[in-house]
Amino acid sequence: MGALDPAALENLYEMVGGDAEFVVELIDTFLQDAPQMLKDIQSLGSVDIEIPGRAAHSLKSNGTEFGAHTLSALCQELETMCKTGIVPGADELVGRITAEYAQVKVELETARQKF
Repeated sequence: MGALDPAALENLYEMVGGDAEFVVELIDTFLQDAPQMLKDIQSLGSVDIEIPGRAAHSLKSNGTEFGAHTLSALCQELETMCKTGIVPGADELVGRITAEYAQVKVELETARQKF
């Protein structure tokens, strides 16, 4: 399985009444917003811990909509770390989130062309 669960994209398509144009809009919005969320996540250690925590929460939630389960789980882990204030090992986790998002982005761009 890749970075996206194809069933989740199909469910999203059905949930919006088979409106392919709207699914493309949702994908485009996610791809526009995600880089700022990643930037906020990557700022961990140099800003208030709430900023990367909120960004992780948003990326987790948005990723779930598209079936990016690994990305969502990684973001959940970081969100929990930020809530507890315990962030040792967070740099490695941030790297994993960044790498996973890169895969998600490629797969969403491909999926976008199919709608």
